[in-house]
Parts: sequence; structure tokens; C-alpha cells
Amino acid sequence: MDIFQASVVGASAAVLSLAIKKQAPEISLMIAIAAGTIIFIACAEPLFSVVSLMKSISGRLGGLADIAPVIKIIGIAAAAEFASQICADAGERAIAAKIEFLAKTLIIVASAPVLVNLLYLVTSLT
Repeated sequence: MDIFQASVVGASAAVLSLAIKKQAPEISLMIAIAAGTIIFIACAEPLFSVVSLMKSISGRLGGLADIAPVIKIIGIAAAAEFASQICADAGERAIAAKIEFLAKTLIIVASAPVLVNLLYLVTSLT
């Protein structure tokens, strides 16, 4: 799915959702979630391409660059953003904020090995 198809899905869902929001707010929310899910799934193929490229580069560097934390961070960020936006669409901004906070915490934890390796590298140069 390219950006134009995703835009059509998103815009159509938004118009449909707004049109029925007063009569059936639950269905309106489900339409928004369904459209968001379709667009999110459409992001999977390009993300997998990037992950594959990153693994290839990592392999060429001979283990100097452990790419797993980077891939994990990308996954955490994407999943948290999606869940946070669904919560915000449902009017649950407080829950969305908690999801965002958890994602930031998990990203810090996932990046710790990279930071440790960087510190070892810097200290070994001196």
C-alpha cells in the first residue's frame, strides 16, 4: 500500500466515522480503529525491508554492530504509537500517556546494551 492508498483509506474512514458518530459512537470508533489497523499493517512490509537492510549491514560489519536493539526499539516505538493513538481516539488520553511513558522506558532499557558497548569502545581508545 502506498501513501495515496493509505490516505484514501484514512480519509474515507474519517468521513464515514464523522458521519455516524452522533448516531453510533461505538461503530465510529471501530471504523477508526479498523482504518488505523489497515494502515499500520501496510507499514509492515516497508519496515521489514528496513530490518532486512539493517541485518545485512550488520552482517557485513562482522558483528561490530549488534542490530537487535535497534530493531527492538523500532518495534516498541511503532507498537506504542499505534496503541497510544487508538487510546487517544477513544478519548482515553490518560491511558495513551501511560503507554507512551512505558514505551520510552522500554526504549531506554533496550538501548542500554548499545550505550554500554559505546562506553567500552570509547574507554578502550584512551
